[in-house]
Parts: sequence; C-alpha cells; structure tokens
Amino acid sequence: MSITHDGEPVTVERGELLAAGLIAAGRMLLARSPKLHRARGPYCLRGACDGCTARVNGVPNVMTCLTPAADGDRIETQNVLGSRAVDLYEASDLLFPQGFDHHRFLAGAGTSRLLTSFARRMSGLGQLPEQVMPAKEAERRDVEVLIVGGGAAGLAAAAVLGARALLVDDALSLGGSLSTLEPARAAQLVQRARDAGAQLRHATTAILLSREPEDGTSQITALLEGPERASYVRCKRVLVASGAHDATPSFGNNDLPGIFSARAALKLWRSGISIGKRVALVGEGRFSRAFAEARQQLGVFRFEPGQVERAKGQHAVTRILYREADKSRELVVSAVAVDGLGAPAVELFGQLGATLRFDAARGYLPELSSEGIAVEGVYAAGSCAASALPSADDGARVAKAIST
Repeated sequence: MSITHDGEPVTVERGELLAAGLIAAGRMLLARSPKLHRARGPYCLRGACDGCTARVNGVPNVMTCLTPAADGDRIETQNVLGSRAVDLYEASDLLFPQGFDHHRFLAGAGTSRLLTSFARRMSGLGQLPEQVMPAKEAERRDVEVLIVGGGAAGLAAAAVLGARALLVDDALSLGGSLSTLEPARAAQLVQRARDAGAQLRHATTAILLSREPEDGTSQITALLEGPERASYVRCKRVLVASGAHDATPSFGNNDLPGIFSARAALKLWRSGISIGKRVALVGEGRFSRAFAEARQQLGVFRFEPGQVERAKGQHAVTRILYREADKSRELVVSAVAVDGLGAPAVELFGQLGATLRFDAARGYLPELSSEGIAVEGVYAAGSCAASALPSADDGARVAKAIST
C-alpha cells in the first residue's frame, strides 16, 4: 500500500511498523535532534530513543517504531527549516560542534529576549496537532496483579497467575526480545498465558504507578494508555518485567542514521528487511550472535566495543574509523549494529520509591529481596531485575512468590 514521507510516495506493507517500512525504502533519516538539528534515525525500534519520532497524519511526536502502517498515512519530518535532507538549522551543529550551554549563551540583558525568540523558533519537538485530538474512552477497574512487560518473564508469570493477572506491553505484539530471538518459543509462551486465563493487552503503555489515593489498603494505582482507551487500575500487586534498554554505543558520532542496536537489526531481518550489504557488528551478545548467524555469507565485520573510534557520514553512516594493531583504519559500511549489556528499564520502580543502586557495567538496578520484591507490593523479574536466571524461569519463580 502507499503512504507519503515528506510528500513523496513510499510503498510499504500493510500493518508493518511505519519506521520499518521507511527503512526498507532506504529512508534512514527520519528525525532531527531538537537542539542542534543533527540527523536522527531509528536505533532501538522499541520506543526508547528519539530517532523515529515524526508527525503522522497531522499529529506530532508519533513513535513510528510503535505505529502500524495504514493506507494513506502522511509522515512528515518535524522541526526543520528547509527539508528533511537539507535543514538550514543544521548550521548550528557546524557552529557549535561541541554543543553550547543554552542557559548562558548570549544571556545578557540586551540579547536574552532576542535569543529566546530565536530558540523558540528553531528548537522543540514539532507543532501542535492540526485538529483537536478526540478524547479516548476511559475505564476504572480492579485487578489482583498487574504485569508490566510482555516478554519471556512477564508471559511466564502470567501463565502461573492465570486469571488473577492483567499483562500490558507497549509493543504491537507480545513476546518482547524473545519474539526476535526465538519466534516459535515466544508464540508458545503467549499461548500458555492466554490458556491460563490471563488478560493480555498489547500496544498498551504503563504511564504511571503511584500509591495515591492512600486509602489504607496499600493498593497501587496504575495509569495505562492503549489504542482504544485509558485505564485507571487499582491493583494489589505489580510485577515489573519491563526488560532492558539496548546497549548504547560509546564511539564518536554514534547518533548517525544507520546505526542500530543489534536487537533492532535482527528484528528488521526477521521482517525481511536488511539494514545494508556491509554491516559493522560492534560488541558481543545474544542479538549480535543471532544476527551474524542469520546473515552468514553476507558482509558482516566484527569489532570489539573499544575498537571503534568514530562513525563517519553526513546524514547517514558510511564509514567507521577503528584501531587495529595500534593503527587507525577506515572501513566502508552500509550500517552499524551494536550489542552489549543493556541497562535495566527501571523507570517504574523509581515512581514507587524503590531503592536503586548503580552498577558500572549495567547502570541502575533495583534492590530486591530474595522473592524479587523491590518495595512493598512491587516485584521485579527478568532483565529489568538483572536476573541470572533465564527470563521465563525468573518470571515463573517470582509469580509463585506472589501467589504465596
């Protein structure tokens, strides 16, 4: 079917991720950074970066990696002066290659108002919607256990808890990372949870967890947003199985379009989309191993994380600068895929006052009891808990602790 990207027709498959369809069409540059207007492209394809945000059908700041394509969709690059490829505001990146302190730059009495006016015009995340957004339906409900995360850990927990559980995940389909690594196994876990009587909701985001109102019941309030309705949910227990954010590349120019997480690159490959003929694979992990095995005879070049010094290219990566035998070398590439230890997605724990500790290798981790309790009524399982157990086993273990 046909959609348009900045007024140009693009053919995509019905229902596939908008970002995936644009990547398949060779359109890696989808966004601009809000401050220096650097070129941006999708990195994670899980709604955790800003590289795929665009104006869709007149609505700003849409995550195209979480939006299914529909016939006639209009995708427009936000916040540019000129065009997606030639943004005149990009000159700010040339003038200030190391960035600038926008709180102090030209902040004198005579220039502050002028600079503020200029900053309002050139920065930000798009204009207001073309039309007033219609109000969604809303519901109030009570559940015994809310599970946030539809990956292996969350699904295994839902299979144990059965009808007591409501599981939500913001992806368009359930299975999490397992659906990319082992699609058949992911489908099996989804079916087991469904057969157990658990209610499963995809494309539904847990926006907020709080202890308000404090009515003496120690219940937790969750605010959920789905495609059809918003939900105000009161629950006795919450199991957070939100997984981990993809590893962040540590080399220079790591925000160029064409640089992906290895998980995103593998996800695209499973969908029949190649990120390029010559791919530099940086780092080691389960996604990079699966990606290299899937491509086999195609051009894959392996590098250690500290070996790559810089990515090069104007609006997309075209080369990488790396060290070999104490010499600096260049390699022409079509794309880069990055793997490594991911940072646990702990944002929801912080909302409920759980204690977090910093780990130099992984980032912040929740402090957990032996039963997986982060704070009263809140449990953690899987990658977000940095569990040493396979995710499904850990999810089932914590679900049994909840049951008791």
